[in-house]
Amino acid sequence: MTSCFQAEKKRQKKQFFVSEEEEEEEVILKKSISSHVLFGLLIQTHLNCLKVGLGELGEFGTTNTANDQPTFTPKPTIPPSSELDRFMEAYCNMLGKLKEAIEEPLQETTSFIDAMYIQLRDLRETHPINNSNPNSP
Repeated sequence: MTSCFQAEKKRQKKQFFVSEEEEEEEVILKKSISSHVLFGLLIQTHLNCLKVGLGELGEFGTTNTANDQPTFTPKPTIPPSSELDRFMEAYCNMLGKLKEAIEEPLQETTSFIDAMYIQLRDLRETHPINNSNPNSP
C-alpha cells in the first residue's frame, strides 16, 4: 500500500470514531464563527476574491447595492474570543491581499490588450488594406 492510501484510510477510520464530544465542539466552533461580528465581512471579502477571478462573470446575480452590504448579519449568541477575533481579522486581511494580488496581473493584462487593440486600429487606419485587387503590390 502507498503511504497516501494508508493515511487516507486512517483519516476515514478517525472520522468514523469521532466522539460525540468532538462533534459537539465542532458545532460550537462553527456557531461561534458564523455568529462572529466579522463573519459577514469575511463572506463578502471571499466573494469579492471570487468575482475578481471570474472577471465579468463574477457578478453572481447580485446588484451593486447588495454587494455593498454584508451578506450575513451577525448573531450575538456566543461572545467572541480574542483568539477568534484575531483569526477572523487576519483571515479578512489575507483575503483582501489575495484579491489585490489577483487584480494586479489582470489589470496589467487588460492594459496590454487594450494598448494592442489601439495600435492595431491605428495601423489599420493609417495603412488600409486594398481588398479590391489582391495581386497588386
